[in-house]
Amino acid sequence: MFTAFATWALGAGVRMYFGDRQLTTDCGIVGIIAAWLAREELIVFLQKSWNASAATVGSSMVVLALITVPVAIQGLRSRRKSSNDTNANELPNDISKWTLQHPKTRIFPCKTKHARMFPKRHAFEYSYLQCGFPVIPGGVTSDGRDVATGTDQELGTWWLRVRAVDYLTRGNGKIGFYGKLQTFLREQNVADNDWSYAYLVTAPRFFGYSFNPVSFWYIYDREHQLKNMILEFNNTFGERRIYLLNGTNPSSPPQTPGSTHEEDTRSDIFIGTKSQFMDLWMKDFHASPFNSRKGSYALRAQNPFPYAAYENPMIDNTITLKSSKDHAKVVARLNCVGTPLDPEKFGLFGAAWFILRWWWVGLVTFPRILKEAFNLFYKRNLHVWFRPEVLTPSLGRLPTSSEITIQQVLHDYLTHLVNTAQDDFRIILHTTIPEIPKQNIDFTRPPRGRTVREFEIRVLTPAFYSRFVHYAHTSEAIDRECIFTDEKDRTCWISRPELLAQLLTQSASAVSRSPVRRGRLNELRWSLLKKLRCAPAEPAYNATPKSSEFRLEDIRAVKYSEMDTFVRNQQGPIYVGKYRRIVIKQFLAQRICLGFPQIISLVDWCLRIFLCYHAARQVSSSSEFTRNALLEQDWWPLSRGVAAATASHSYGLLKGYH
Repeated sequence: MFTAFATWALGAGVRMYFGDRQLTTDCGIVGIIAAWLAREELIVFLQKSWNASAATVGSSMVVLALITVPVAIQGLRSRRKSSNDTNANELPNDISKWTLQHPKTRIFPCKTKHARMFPKRHAFEYSYLQCGFPVIPGGVTSDGRDVATGTDQELGTWWLRVRAVDYLTRGNGKIGFYGKLQTFLREQNVADNDWSYAYLVTAPRFFGYSFNPVSFWYIYDREHQLKNMILEFNNTFGERRIYLLNGTNPSSPPQTPGSTHEEDTRSDIFIGTKSQFMDLWMKDFHASPFNSRKGSYALRAQNPFPYAAYENPMIDNTITLKSSKDHAKVVARLNCVGTPLDPEKFGLFGAAWFILRWWWVGLVTFPRILKEAFNLFYKRNLHVWFRPEVLTPSLGRLPTSSEITIQQVLHDYLTHLVNTAQDDFRIILHTTIPEIPKQNIDFTRPPRGRTVREFEIRVLTPAFYSRFVHYAHTSEAIDRECIFTDEKDRTCWISRPELLAQLLTQSASAVSRSPVRRGRLNELRWSLLKKLRCAPAEPAYNATPKSSEFRLEDIRAVKYSEMDTFVRNQQGPIYVGKYRRIVIKQFLAQRICLGFPQIISLVDWCLRIFLCYHAARQVSSSSEFTRNALLEQDWWPLSRGVAAATASHSYGLLKGYH
């Protein structure tokens, strides 16, 4: 059994070295199943080995444990200490430590209350956990400017923390919380001198998990006055909207039961301190399927830190959703219900007790949302608003791995168009990919004129990439996804659409490169892609009438799209086969799986596991089977066994893995 398995693994290893991740995964699955099928033989082998050298192995393991365990503990302690020292002490020579007094980290046991006024009354109340983290500069330059050093990429402890990559704009967590906040405020035309530090109140990651509907940023100046607030909304679709508020539109939202919001008359608050923050702004984000995107928000928030050293901060924020007719529709309140906790004073037993009390709160946030949605839909019979695509100020959901690959192909395709055009064009592409949020696509050939025609393409949601590959013509994709479509269905935005039309016209007349020579099997794969091409899923707010008497059909012949032709003529990029597999999966999902490629992936996994199971069975019994087949010169069973053992590899090669 072991000889046969080693022979099979050697051949699989060769394919793994030259192949893709799928073959590596399949070989691992076959190995696990084969080991399970041969578990009895393996146990007997291990028992014999243990009986032969039990004393030697046992003494060696004891000695090894006595040596490695203390070394590992000491290494872990020194690693944590060195990392903390690096974050705290290692600053460039021209940057000094930021020494302004600021609030400290606190844990706020809270409750959240929601009350719906109309069209049906509905209310609920849950316990909720919030943490507050100071967001301060990493240092100060010699001329007095606050700068970010990137040492605040994560705040908190290993079991209760927040990550910079999860907040504000997508990705770019290397610059830390302060760096991301400084960049965002600069983009909103807020000068660095107008603020000094911030205090973030949010639902932290509890053992790595968090679901965060809304986060509050309190922005303070050097005199510790509350100047601005940032409200960061996240919906259940993975989309995000960041509102910057300056308190210039005071509001008086209605109060929830038990909400007083009394004016602060405490003697320990300085004269002139802003004890409350109020603002009013228009709603342009789809946060709930039971509310349209119309209306406005009103915020009334208590200042948790009237001064930096304040020892009893409290969170009490009320957000009121008003209808387009300025009637209070939904009132949501988040308030602290106990004394804020200092995590630095917990100790071992205090942290254990806190974890036992609060570990479950973050896990049940999303199920609670589903429960209330079920009640509103089935018990209250509220109207459901389909999710529109996000507007330009909002952030779309995170991209899938397939959409990241398509974005890479699209970038190279646009670069090809720019370099083959008769005039000089430059494209600024906003990608919605966290790692590469913006790309400048410029021509690399010698300039052909003095004027460079520049325009901007802003992808609003990664769904644009999945929908783009369905269109046979680039101009049609832009028309249907951007220009001639409802705002609620728009997946991209173009600053000067007429320039893109000129670019497509000029590039279409360019002489294409000589086609790449492909084998028959490869050509069959591309033909399958062409045959499967279909229109993308209908948008949520489709303007086409749905009637049995009216049917819209595309009478043009199915062909390779312009981006397909570009990819087919590529020799160097490694994404050619990956692109073809991704596009075929998108088409199959749209045709037979209601537009869900995850179902195609699940079917693919089941088929691969089935083939791996038969391969493992063949490998586990191949020694005796092969010997008997050779002695009897029965080649048909032998050929059938070889085919079963290599079926998983053949399936991968059929899909285009090399």
